[in-house]
Amino acid sequence: MIARHGMVLATGHLSRDEIFTVLDAAREVGVKEIVITHPEFPSQNLAVEDQRALAERGALLERCFTTPHTGKVSWERWLEHIRATGAEHSVLSTDLGQVFNPPVEDGMALMVDRLFDAGFDEEEVHVMAVVNSRRVAGADPL
Repeated sequence: MIARHGMVLATGHLSRDEIFTVLDAAREVGVKEIVITHPEFPSQNLAVEDQRALAERGALLERCFTTPHTGKVSWERWLEHIRATGAEHSVLSTDLGQVFNPPVEDGMALMVDRLFDAGFDEEEVHVMAVVNSRRVAGADPL
């Protein structure tokens, strides 16, 4: 269904091995867009080598603000993984909406500030926040 309708497959909270299995099976049946859901989240906890391998297979790595913001991973590790896999393989999201977190409308700005503070440049942030978000949404590139 996903391939037939040109939809995006997101891996959710699958385990490492399940992610690789699903990605390979999805590619075999023609799924074009695959997003690895918050790869640093404790239930996934993908090593940077795994993230690189998934990116090399064409998947985007979803970088969620809430994962480091809530202490599930350190900001340093989250940022290191983005740097190690490349902005071109990451897509930003907030995963906000919980009453104990910042408002949804503040999340992206807070995340972008962290990226800039860590030395990412405007082009890298633009790729993660705009270019790859448009890719996932099926919109034409700007």
